[in-house]
Amino acid sequence: MNEAVKSVVIVGGGTAGWLTAGIIAAEHQANSNQGIELTLIESPDIHPIGVGEGTWPTMRNTLQTIGISEIDFLRCCDASFKQGSQFIGWVNGQENDNYYHPFVAPQGFGQANITGYWQQHCNQIPFAHAVSVQPHLCDHGCAPKQKQTPEFAAVANYGYHLNAAKFAALLQRHCTEHLGVNHIVDHVEKVNGAIDSNIDSVITRNHGEIYGSLFIDCSGSNAILLSKHYQIPFINKKDILFNDSAIAVQVPYDNPEADIASHTLSTAQSAGWIWDIGLPTRRGVGYTYALSLIHI
Repeated sequence: MNEAVKSVVIVGGGTAGWLTAGIIAAEHQANSNQGIELTLIESPDIHPIGVGEGTWPTMRNTLQTIGISEIDFLRCCDASFKQGSQFIGWVNGQENDNYYHPFVAPQGFGQANITGYWQQHCNQIPFAHAVSVQPHLCDHGCAPKQKQTPEFAAVANYGYHLNAAKFAALLQRHCTEHLGVNHIVDHVEKVNGAIDSNIDSVITRNHGEIYGSLFIDCSGSNAILLSKHYQIPFINKKDILFNDSAIAVQVPYDNPEADIASHTLSTAQSAGWIWDIGLPTRRGVGYTYALSLIHI
């Protein structure tokens, strides 16, 4: 248990697997003789779902750590800026029922509690508009930075909207070509190791046995290591989380010159809510809902 980890095996790809691989490889020099050995095993039959196309601002630090330039990221992943989320129709469903969760903290946050002052005027202006400049940027279609602003630097704090499939492909290329990650496309058919101890190896269909000091499960709902091997059960929270279904689609713009919203649109519905994410090439739209509330 006290031996140094010399080889890491990640089971599962996608953005979760490749981000994990990129961070570990970059911080532990997988591309050098002195670094760790890192292998990612990815099934050839599992394709991206098409969700998870919005990030927090921390993604900027992640990309810097991995060594991907912001310009390459924006170009390769059809990415756009995200300055927060706008919630539409969540209070009373009236025409003016909307509010923002911006990525810029309230002015003076940590120095004074300004909520009481805003409450005196809450009927005239939403909280975020009163305490942050970012909702006004979003309302006017402005970006969180200027053309001359350096990569990953911000005038207003921001994350990204992105094409998740293209992001995974970019991460895969960068990790294998620049960070020394060994990529195996194969099926994991068996896990070797006691259920109350460390995993020794995994058996793949075409590449045989893969050994490692540390195994990481990024296989999503398949949970090859956590559930199927270690028998860690899925904890159902249906009693408190009513939304149990989702539909995700890609929608073209009616007008190719249409403005791109720099915030996620989240619109309340009777059975759940709809997300709308604007990319330069299309919109990513989905409906997450409680199946029991849908009447067909």
